[in-house]
Amino acid sequence: MHRLRWAFCLEPWALKSPAAALVLVIAAGVVAVAQIVPVRQEPHHRLVFENASLRVLDVNIPSGTTTLDHRHDHDLLIVSVGAADTRTRTPGSDWGPVRPRRVLGETSVTEYVGQPGVHAIQNVGVDPYRLIAVENARERGWSALPPVAPAGAEVLADGRAFRATRVRVRGGDAPAPRLHALPSVLILVSGDAVILRGGHAVALGSTARWTVVGAGEPFTVASKGAGESQLVAVEVR
Repeated sequence: MHRLRWAFCLEPWALKSPAAALVLVIAAGVVAVAQIVPVRQEPHHRLVFENASLRVLDVNIPSGTTTLDHRHDHDLLIVSVGAADTRTRTPGSDWGPVRPRRVLGETSVTEYVGQPGVHAIQNVGVDPYRLIAVENARERGWSALPPVAPAGAEVLADGRAFRATRVRVRGGDAPAPRLHALPSVLILVSGDAVILRGGHAVALGSTARWTVVGAGEPFTVASKGAGESQLVAVEVR
């Protein structure tokens, strides 16, 4: 900001100079670029897990809150775990219209590699906006290994970077063994579930919404209580 303020303190005769005008343009551009942060540094996109294959972001935007302008460089899959009324804006543009509320468990993929995106998000509703986002760390050479999903599984997304399927388990059902050839993120959409892997149990509920399972690591999914639990299994290519 100091450069921009310095430019505006120029004498009136200097503002008429082409060179001074160029300084103003460059200074404004420097300020605009400085205000754009990588998505992992945006305060409402909390980085909660990272390894060589993937990153998990817990996105939580309270009512009435606007995020910083942030940049996406890697392919991203999002799962809605708390719908709200939001709108987006790209730098230098007006706010777009309020978009339809995401359905709980709605899953979508944006391929940012090769065409990075910058935007800000504003929550204009009364409910908090909540997503769990999975970022594929690769910029090329996505895995050619076929994803693994039980027969008849509902496929929610399937592309170069991810394959996502819906998992439904009911209380009282025997836990079915699962194994993914690719590293995976299990995201709880509704209910309460228990993931058994590596000899220990991971409970998913209102506070803990996700867990990561390594490539080739066997695990089971079960619902706690008598109700049904729904999850999204995200295989990262």
